[in-house]
Amino acid sequence: MTPPIAIVRLLDRALRELGDAGETERACRLAAEAYAALEKSNPKLAERFTGTLHHLTCVPPGSFRNAVEPGHAPS
Repeated sequence: MTPPIAIVRLLDRALRELGDAGETERACRLAAEAYAALEKSNPKLAERFTGTLHHLTCVPPGSFRNAVEPGHAPS
């Protein structure tokens, strides 16, 4: 049974936030489990978690929340 896309999006967002909160290893393990659970039944949805893993391993934690807006100097 394939989960609805809304549930997949919610899990994706939760995993990214978990990683941004400093729990990167835990979030990566869960994203890999989500990928494995979906890869046979719905490869397209599984690929979403490939993107999640890239985000978790390539983006410094909290970088989106702490980004400096253009024209504003960091304090």
